Amino acid sequence: MLTLPRCDIDEPWWQLKDMRLALLPGLVDLVAFVWLLSANSQVKKVAASAGAIGVCRVALPQLAVGFYAARFGGQGGDPACAVSSFLLVPLGRLILAVWAVSALVAAFMLWPVTRAATG
Repeated sequence: MLTLPRCDIDEPWWQLKDMRLALLPGLVDLVAFVWLLSANSQVKKVAASAGAIGVCRVALPQLAVGFYAARFGGQGGDPACAVSSFLLVPLGRLILAVWAVSALVAAFMLWPVTRAATG
């Protein structure tokens, strides 16, 4: 199993840069902006909306990690070791909430598009 490098302190603390790297696969959500190049105006609207949702999905967890690191400043004399295991449960909940809300928003936005296409 692949794990983040730890800071070797009594409880799991990680460096901010390692946590940010762990969240980088979320950048795939920004691929929706590619469809802004489409000639179809409906596709452009959906692409802009999906891209905006992708920005939220990427930015909110990154901001939460950064805020946590800035608030607690560092552990064990190493300011780089600023992310504790105690962040992981709220961070997981935040990520799930953002995904659930964005799925609902996407479904709400795509409903008229799919109805128009089938009707």
